[in-house]
Amino acid sequence: MASRSDPYAVLGVARTATQRQIREAFRRLARDDHPDANPNDPGAERRFKRIARAYELVKTAAARKAYEARRRSGQFAGPGAGGATSYSVDQGPIYHSDLGHHSDFYQAGDPLTIPEAAALVGRDAGWLRRAVRERRLAASRGERGYLVRRRDVERLDRTAPRRAAHADASTARPNDA
Repeated sequence: MASRSDPYAVLGVARTATQRQIREAFRRLARDDHPDANPNDPGAERRFKRIARAYELVKTAAARKAYEARRRSGQFAGPGAGGATSYSVDQGPIYHSDLGHHSDFYQAGDPLTIPEAAALVGRDAGWLRRAVRERRLAASRGERGYLVRRRDVERLDRTAPRRAAHADASTARPNDA
């Protein structure tokens, strides 16, 4: 079975294949695995999509060059694959671009105070304090008060229901007097 991440293996061609060989391999495989040609095969659509994704990565010389660059030292490469791994922006904090799957930990963000976090998500600061007290939001105690992570606040904001907007006086029903 071909590797999911290697388009050459999915298409069944060598890395040194010409653009014409790649196109011919794609057309042959797409014709054989097209869902319309195999209506009784439930896996045909999945195989067809995988073949189409692989072809998108290497269908032109420019796309192929970009894929090879990413594979060597970027998106598809593992940690330590080369390239600049740490850099500073405007003499500010140092960012690390070669963190592998642990990068999510480093992208959690610097701690925010409750008012800063409330402004970030457009909520009342009391809502966040209540979430901390109810242990729905992880927080640490700092000298400036509660400190929370941006990622945690954004995640809580997406899952929490919002109150319905209050009707203004012009749309309210008149009282029966």
